Formats: sequence, C-alpha cells, structure tokens
Amino acid sequence: MLTRLTIQNFAIIDEAAINFSTHLSIITGETGAGKSILLGGLSLILGDRADATSFFNKEIKCVVEAEFSIKGLELNSFFEEEGLDFEAHTLVRREIIPGGKSRAFINDTPVNLQTLKKLTSQLVNLHQQHDTLELNDASFQLKLIDSIAGTKDLIKKYRLQFKTFRELEKKILELKEQLDKAAREQDYILFQFNELKEAALTEGEQENIEQEMNALVHAEEIKRNLSFVSSQLHSNEGNISDKLRTVLQLLQSTIKFQPDLEELVNRLKSATIEVKDIASELENRETKLQFSPNRLIELQNRIDIIYRLQKKHRANSIAELITFQNNLDSQLLSIQNDTGQLDQWNEKSDLLKEELKTLAQSLSKKRLSIISITEKEVNSLLKEASMPYAQVKFEHKLKPENEFSENGIDQFRLLFASNKGSDFIELNKVASGGELSRLMLCLQSLVAESVSMPTLIFDEIDTGVSGEAAHKVSIILQKLSSKHQVICITHLPQIAGKGEKHFFVYKENLKSRTYTRVRELKTDERIIEIARMLSGEKPTEAAMKNAKELMEN
Repeated sequence: MLTRLTIQNFAIIDEAAINFSTHLSIITGETGAGKSILLGGLSLILGDRADATSFFNKEIKCVVEAEFSIKGLELNSFFEEEGLDFEAHTLVRREIIPGGKSRAFINDTPVNLQTLKKLTSQLVNLHQQHDTLELNDASFQLKLIDSIAGTKDLIKKYRLQFKTFRELEKKILELKEQLDKAAREQDYILFQFNELKEAALTEGEQENIEQEMNALVHAEEIKRNLSFVSSQLHSNEGNISDKLRTVLQLLQSTIKFQPDLEELVNRLKSATIEVKDIASELENRETKLQFSPNRLIELQNRIDIIYRLQKKHRANSIAELITFQNNLDSQLLSIQNDTGQLDQWNEKSDLLKEELKTLAQSLSKKRLSIISITEKEVNSLLKEASMPYAQVKFEHKLKPENEFSENGIDQFRLLFASNKGSDFIELNKVASGGELSRLMLCLQSLVAESVSMPTLIFDEIDTGVSGEAAHKVSIILQKLSSKHQVICITHLPQIAGKGEKHFFVYKENLKSRTYTRVRELKTDERIIEIARMLSGEKPTEAAMKNAKELMEN
C-alpha cells in the first residue's frame, strides 16, 4: 500500500507530503485548490508522461516520491527479473529536470518507464471521474469480467498462443503472395530455363565455333598457302629439304679438316629432319582440309542461337548464360520448396488453431461461470448504493466459427435498467452521471475482492450523487477500505465523515506567489471542514452537530 507521497516543485506545489492511512484516507478542498495537482504528481509515479512546463520553479528539478509497503504482495519475482533489490518498504521516484528530461528510480536504482509502470500497476488502481465513460467500452467491460473471473493466467497463455498463431498466419499470407507472384512468373521462368537447357551450352564452345567458322570461310586460301609452303619445303625441284641435304653433305666432308664443325653438322641434321616433318604435316593438313558448306551452315545456326540468347539475356559470354540458367533452376527449386513450406505451415496453423480454440473455449467457460453471480452481486450493491430498482445484465455472443481476437471468442455487452420494469439497454443511452459513478464503484468493489490490488484511489467517483445515495456510497467505500487501502478525493460530507484520515488541500497566497498546501486535519478541524461542506463557509450549529454524527456513524 501507499504509505507516503512527497511532491517537490510541481505546478503550484513547492513542497507537500502526505502520510496515508492503511484504510480510508479522504482528501477534500475547494474547487481549484490543487486536489487534481496531487493526482498529477501521483500519476508521474504511475508512469505518465512528464510535462516540462509543470514546474513551480523552472530553475530546479521536480521530484515526486512514493513509499510503498509491499510485504506479502508476492513481488519478489518482479524484483529478481528486473535485477532490483527487494525492500519491504519500496521507494519509487520520478525526477523531471528543466527541459523535460525524466528519470525514474526504484529503491534508488534507475529504471525505465516500462519497468516503473510494471511495478506500480500492481500497487495502485486510480479511478478518476472521466473513467466512468469507460463503462461503455466493450474492452473495459471484458477486463472487469476477467478480473472477477480470475482469468489472468489463462488469458496470458491464450494471448501467447494467439500471438504465435497470428505471426504464423502473417507468414503464411506473405508466402502465399510470394507464391502467387511466382506462379504468374513460373511459366516464363520455366520457358527460359528449358530454352537454355535445350541449347546445351558449354564453356569455350563459342570460341571454338568462331575459330572453325573462320577456317571454313577461308578454306581455299588456307589450302593454297599450305600447298605452296609444302612444295617449297619438300616437293619442288630445288626445295629447301634438298638444299639442306646438299649443305649437310658439304659440311660432313669438311669435318675431317675441322673437327669442331661436328656440333654444327648435328644441329643441321636436326633442322633437316624438322623441316621434313613440318612439310609432311602441312601436306597432311592440306589433304584433309575440305570446304563443307553444310558444316558452315551448321556452325552458323549454332552461333546464331548463342548470339540470340546472349542478346535476349544481356549476356556477354556463354559463362554468363550458364550462370543465368543456374539462377533460373534455383528459382524453380525455390518455388517447389516454398510450396512444400506452405503445406507445412498450413498444417501447423491448423494445429495451433485447434489449440487456440480449446483455450478460447476454456476462457469463455470461465468467464460465463461468474456472469450470473456477478450480476446478482452488482445488483445487490446497487441497492446498497440507493438504486433499489437498478439492474445490470451482461449480454454475451460468440464470435463466428474459427474467428479469434486477442481477448478470445467472447463478445460481452453491459446493459443497464435504471427503473423497475425498464428494458435493459446500453449504458450511454440510459444511465446518468451519478448512476454511472455508483455503478463504477460497485463494479470496482467486486474487482477489488477478486484481485490483490493493495491501493484504490477514487477521484470524485461520487459525481452526481447526493443525499441518501451519498450516505450509501460512503458505506460501500468504508467496507471496501476494510480489505484495501482506499484514497478518495470527494466533495461529499457523507463520504468525508467515513475517513480514517482526512487531508485538506488549500491555496495560500504569499507575496507574489500562490501555493498549494496539504495538511492533515485533527478531529476538531475535521468537524469544521465537514460542516462547511454541509452548509457553507460559516457552518451553523446544526451543521456542526450533523458533521459529528457523520464521523461517528
């Protein structure tokens, strides 16, 4: 529970401190005195965004600190997960420096706002006047039902499954779109692949074809040149081979006179043999070389195919075409694999959907199990709140088959009948502000019985309530405070009289500044304040007597 709240340099509060009761603490004051500023400071502790303009003194930082007694609240796991020191009396602090930068601390350890909210949301439940508008919201109504039904663990398990299911459904949708696009392109991809596959291209083929074609085109010239060279080396009279033999004979006959010529003779012998071999090779080539128009046409057709494919696919070589063909093959294989993947994901999705359906049905069953009891208890509390003929009813529908939301398959609608014999209709079409306030209080009373929320704060939840109804509301608040810490900002004397502690908020004008002050009222001061709330600034004796009775009853 919230034991102490201190605020420094916030709005028109230079410094304020409140030590709350463990049961019912009442906060009263004139309109505009600064009661809402206290809640604004507390909201910073609850993780609300900081407003850089809300400084009493713009030169120094704003500090709001709350001390909580958390012994027995089973929060050890939170502190362990966040790496924080557990303290039975835990301090939560927000600091806002000029310029708007904010810092948060738990037991003097810096934390982010998400961690701060995670803790304080388990410690304080703040209900403000405008929160009654939430009663018309279907999601808020469902939260109330879940709180009363105690579905926290089940809905956590369901939402985890729902998240997994939705993520898989998203992946399936994306893959389907990808496959649909691939299917539209698959025929063309397959055509391109088959065209290249039928071409049966091999690396180096183009160079070989171009070389052979060049030889065929110039076959006559090549044959003529080979024949001439061959005859010069070997066939004609006075050919090079005959001359080499004559030269060799002369040198051999000279060796006896100059023995060192033997090396040159041997080299000349080698040259003679080499020339003879070259001549024979040229003759052989010249004999084999035949011009073939059919072969040239065949090669021309083949090179045309290669050139056409290169132009079509903007390739500069057969190697690039082969790479492109391999890429097409990979795309076709990927489509095949993706189709298999889609089948697997669809099977998994069906299994998840069945598991999700089972969880949703369990969740729905648990919710429905408390509806009748909840309606009776709320209607009973409404009678206690001076609304004897008012009744509520929860209308329930299931979502269409195989349709799920983050909250399951249930659709609840809270209906209200304010008078005896009235039809049940939606709240926003029938309930007044005072009726909504009392209904919210009754619902929150039931929720408080179901959850371990230590501190409940009501900001003018009594709007639109007066007379006997106010007295009945005060009794409900008093009962609620027997099991929970309740802090109530009110303008009703009937409620103020039930407080264990009573804090008065007022303005003080000093020199050129206005200050908001908070002080705890003593018994005599409480009587005077409640009397003022009853009859005005100068309370009558009757008002003073009535104030005492309100405090005693």
